[in-house]
Amino acid sequence: MNSFMGKQLLILLGLLMGLQANSANTINPDKVYDSSIKTIRVHPMGNALAIPVISLSQMNPLEISFDDLKAKYQNYFYSVELMNADWRSANLSVFDYLQGFNQNRITQYSISSIAIQRYYHYKFTFPNTNCRPTKSGNYIIKVYKDSNPQQVVFTSRFFVVDDQVSILSSIQEPFDGNISKTHQKVQLSVETKKLSFFQPDQIQVQVIQNYRYNDALRVNTPNFVRGSLLEYNSERDLIFPSGKESRWLDLQSFRLKSDRIVNFEATANGTIVNVKPDFSRATTPYFIFKDVNGQFLISNSESIDSETQNDYATIVFTYVPPNRLPLVGENLYLVGALTNNVLDTSSEMKFNLVTKAYQKSLLLKQGYYSYSYILRDKAAPDPMLDFNETEGDHWETENAYSIFIYYRPPGARHDHLIGFTTVHSNQY
Repeated sequence: MNSFMGKQLLILLGLLMGLQANSANTINPDKVYDSSIKTIRVHPMGNALAIPVISLSQMNPLEISFDDLKAKYQNYFYSVELMNADWRSANLSVFDYLQGFNQNRITQYSISSIAIQRYYHYKFTFPNTNCRPTKSGNYIIKVYKDSNPQQVVFTSRFFVVDDQVSILSSIQEPFDGNISKTHQKVQLSVETKKLSFFQPDQIQVQVIQNYRYNDALRVNTPNFVRGSLLEYNSERDLIFPSGKESRWLDLQSFRLKSDRIVNFEATANGTIVNVKPDFSRATTPYFIFKDVNGQFLISNSESIDSETQNDYATIVFTYVPPNRLPLVGENLYLVGALTNNVLDTSSEMKFNLVTKAYQKSLLLKQGYYSYSYILRDKAAPDPMLDFNETEGDHWETENAYSIFIYYRPPGARHDHLIGFTTVHSNQY
């Protein structure tokens, strides 16, 4: 091989490796493939705001539910798949991590009753007598039509933890005076007495703020090892912008206006709800109020059964930029569980030349929603600057930090989830 061909091959390999690295950063297990599927909920039974985590020893069930706006019965099935810590498929047979059947029919459904928007509401629990996991780790659940795995309508993540370590964590001000009043640092220690014959670099720590999985911070090496105690307290790792308490929107009634609603418009295609314009909060004084950290609750102030009696409406969000001019070189996103916490076209705000403001319309079910605005540079996106211009960053903000501890034992073919906890920066 001549030198020119060798150089070309190295360049090609470099490009391929770059593409692989980029794809690793953009893997999203929470995807909707059918636009008629709405209000997907995956959470522990009895706690709609919690991370979907199952204990391998206790098998506390998750409740999975969704609405289908096609409003006619569909023959839906589900299966689960074990993933690695980076959400790539694990190199195991389904028989290695699942007991029972991995193609199960969803038999529990109900039909909307008084809602103008007709829909079928499906739900099921997992684990159950037909199917249960036998290994810890990251999982995705796939829902598809007619027992055909090629007809996937949505996928969603959940976690199975085998508690082998204990986690002691706290939220602190960074020592760096430049960010001490605008950022929060997660400091933690991991007790590993139950593990034997392992190296500290076989442990990976992942931390997410307010359920935004795509912006998880990872640490592969502890700062100190004190016997069986691994300590993670660097001034460079696990530092998050504080943001502010989420904005809120009460949609529990489509007849009575809450403080955040301008008006309701009745159309032939349903109700349109115009939300009061939002402005930057970067320079507004900080004050504490209880929020749900970007999550939402399905509820109704005028009916009994929120699952089947809640209606849908088109909700129009408006963000007014400074001087009513479009933002140059930056994208504006509406983020929270209402947009699946994903920064893509489904959450990107578009500038309206007539109103001179950014707008986004979402079809949402009645309930209580919280959300924020994130601004990202098109050329050099930096999660550390997300809220700088739209929300502002204040150390006092209450944020939820979820901590995941992964372990790849020697010779193992997948990443085990051996510890999980959630800590809040402040308690109300």
